[in-house]
Amino acid sequence: MTQHFTRATVSASFYCGKCSRFTQHRIDSGRKGPCLECIERLEEQHAAAPPKAEEKQRGLFDGAA
Repeated sequence: MTQHFTRATVSASFYCGKCSRFTQHRIDSGRKGPCLECIERLEEQHAAAPPKAEEKQRGLFDGAA
């Protein structure tokens, strides 16, 4: 049976399969959420990634059929 937490609970320690150890996990709506260390690592990767250039679709609405 899964654990349920009160609304005041912010994080709790659980085993993380990605980190292969016990880490703090976010508590979402009274249930176990994602690992805080994994979230931090993903945010760093997204911030370090170069921004993608937007591609424009040419000739889509200018009458070119």
